[in-house]
Amino acid sequence: MRQTFSRLWFRLVRRIGHAGIAGAVALLAGIALAALLPQLQRDVRAAAAARAAHALAAQQRSLARPVALSPAEVARAYVDGFPAMSQNAADLVQVFAVARNHHVQLAKGEYQLKSDPGAAFVVYTATFPIHGEYDALKGFSADVLNALPHVAMDELHLSRDNAGSTALDAVVRFTFYYRSL
Repeated sequence: MRQTFSRLWFRLVRRIGHAGIAGAVALLAGIALAALLPQLQRDVRAAAAARAAHALAAQQRSLARPVALSPAEVARAYVDGFPAMSQNAADLVQVFAVARNHHVQLAKGEYQLKSDPGAAFVVYTATFPIHGEYDALKGFSADVLNALPHVAMDELHLSRDNAGSTALDAVVRFTFYYRSL
């Protein structure tokens, strides 16, 4: 098969030359382009129409006036962005998982729940005494705050027994904010 193709190729080159082969390829490409040109024109027109429709829709959106919310609706939407108190146990599990990842021991903790009648939020405070390296404490605190956006760090107290020690004694207090039901 390969020899047959080689013989035909050499005969064709001897008969019409390289320029003739190039001309035949160009002629075939021109015929193919002429056959595909109407479809290409339709595609270009459709893309231009879609682009114009998107531009018109964007212009109409920019001209549309935003719906004015009352201050009570804005406040309700803000409060609804916070998780429910039922998520508290899962949040604490996540805090302990982050501590494990940073090799921070949370041996004990003090927990306090504050809930005023009629208040929009329930506040849950967790205070942890920690002993460890500065980088581990910093990474732990940062990861808790990044993982749980409804948590604030209210206190971070660092102390060291002596100047040569690399280990720190720390007290970290996180406050978890939940919406009232």
